[in-house]
Amino acid sequence: MPSLYPTMGALNSVFQSPGLKADAPAQPTRTPLQARAELFPTWSTVDDAKGKAKALSDEAAREFEKASAKAQEKTGHIQLYSGKYYAACSFGGLLACGLTHTFITPLDLVKCRRQVDSKLYTGNFQAWGKIARAEGFRGIYTGWSPTFFGYSAQGAFKYGGYEYFKKTYSDVVGPEAAVKYKTAVYLAASASAEFIADIALCPFEAIKVRMQTTMPPFATGTFNGLSIITAKEGFGGLYKGLYPLWGRQIP
Repeated sequence: MPSLYPTMGALNSVFQSPGLKADAPAQPTRTPLQARAELFPTWSTVDDAKGKAKALSDEAAREFEKASAKAQEKTGHIQLYSGKYYAACSFGGLLACGLTHTFITPLDLVKCRRQVDSKLYTGNFQAWGKIARAEGFRGIYTGWSPTFFGYSAQGAFKYGGYEYFKKTYSDVVGPEAAVKYKTAVYLAASASAEFIADIALCPFEAIKVRMQTTMPPFATGTFNGLSIITAKEGFGGLYKGLYPLWGRQIP
């Protein structure tokens, strides 16, 4: 027997606009356990912020890759563990250690003099003022020349040597052991590089310390100090502090 009431489809076809039916977006289906998004607007805002942040991060990563590619096109690509790679590491170490240690020469000067005579100064600023009045501003940088040469050499051997020994020791123990004992391999590489780097540093460190702890300084510069020490003590005089230097630097 036919129903006396119109069906839902008939009502929709009569009262709903054709334009709305065509343009209305399809509602996403929701599983029985899925929460209704309109009930949790904060969560929706957080998800939206996360999406925007991820999009910005991806865009930044793409821009960085483009800039890196352009830089490599200009400078040329450096193959990992190639001669050019070791040279770049050595040069980076030269700049990193040579310039930074030279910059803090005033601190090193006060440290060395107070180690020789603890009553000479009461503090860093008092020491720098006293040195400047007695020796001028240049006196605050006493020992900068052997510091620059010595720590530039040390940095070059340390940074370049570390990468070289890291690769060499990894090849010796094999890929599996290199990954399993990576910390031990890297520590051995670091110690080996520092062992050699300190041999390069020691002569300049000897000159620096003597210049900073004698007043007036026993030499006018690095090469003058080399000639004075070798003339009186031979080349062995330049390496008298090698063992304690190893003990300080390698650990």
